Amino acid sequence: MSAASDFLPPRMLERLGGLDLIARTIVSGFQTGVHRSPHRGAGEDFAKHRDYQQGDDVRYLDWKLFARTDRLHVREFEERSNLQCWIVVDTSASMDFAEPEGVAKSRYAAFLAAALAHLMLRSGDAVGLATCGTDAKLLLPPRSRRGHLHDLLLHLERIRPGGTGTAAHAVQRVVLISDLLEEDGGDALVTSAGRLRARGDEVIAMRVLTPAESGERAPGAGLFFDPEKPARQLAATPDADAGYRRRVTAYYDAIADRLRERGVEYVPLSTAQPVEEALVAWANRRRGP
Repeated sequence: MSAASDFLPPRMLERLGGLDLIARTIVSGFQTGVHRSPHRGAGEDFAKHRDYQQGDDVRYLDWKLFARTDRLHVREFEERSNLQCWIVVDTSASMDFAEPEGVAKSRYAAFLAAALAHLMLRSGDAVGLATCGTDAKLLLPPRSRRGHLHDLLLHLERIRPGGTGTAAHAVQRVVLISDLLEEDGGDALVTSAGRLRARGDEVIAMRVLTPAESGERAPGAGLFFDPEKPARQLAATPDADAGYRRRVTAYYDAIADRLRERGVEYVPLSTAQPVEEALVAWANRRRGP
């Protein structure tokens, strides 16, 4: 796997051209594993024993355990199965923000979506694409057929941020890519994501911010406005405001904690971070030590 120093910064990725080449560059050398299904069956990996019940397949009886305990037990296995996944990209106006010499959050989200789709389709998974913004749009249903990646990348290239909206209404079984700037502090999003997790679906929230928004590189004095409510303007000096980064951190920490309490994976990302580096770090965390 490439060293972090070999990864291209997002602004360099943009110079490669279309999303197809960008996605292939990002996933080059990136190793994917097999998605695990929550269902039990006759797969490859032993999961646990359970008491034998009438009607169970006798091929899975553990006779060695029977010899030790004088009780019948069935061996259960963890199935390996392909995943059906939705990638939902936030297209609200706030995603159009970019720093000088940087890429917009919407473009960074497109890079992530393209790379994830490439990886999942290559491993046989079915991938669908939807957006959330002014209104939620289903662009492509989950498929894994030949040519689906091409169609998906075309839709990603055509996405343009605009209007207002919340990520909560678009949540299905998804990888959500958004800045998670929610009017209600994330209440609706957390509720929707928690409901999906409660029924056994996997939900991953990838939060994308620029360094200026996160406070890592706070801007100087200026007149600031919400792109989704441009009539509201505020004169401020974020780089001189000692509490600016603390407030931003507290907002996202609160959302992250509530998502994690419900079993939702929260992945904070910066548009200044090479996309390959972000995905490799995320994959390593998922694999664990």
